[in-house]
Amino acid sequence: MNVYCKIRTLVKSVSAAFAAGVVAGLLVASGTAAEPAAPIPASSWVQR
Repeated sequence: MNVYCKIRTLVKSVSAAFAAGVVAGLLVASGTAAEPAAPIPASSWVQR
């Protein structure tokens, strides 16, 4: 049962990270479409 709980937690975290990545990708894509002349990429702005 302990191993099963660990696997469930791992799957939950992976799916949550995947969903967050998809949402972030959509936000970056829509932001790029809204501001095509922005000189600084969103990734470098976040890293500051």
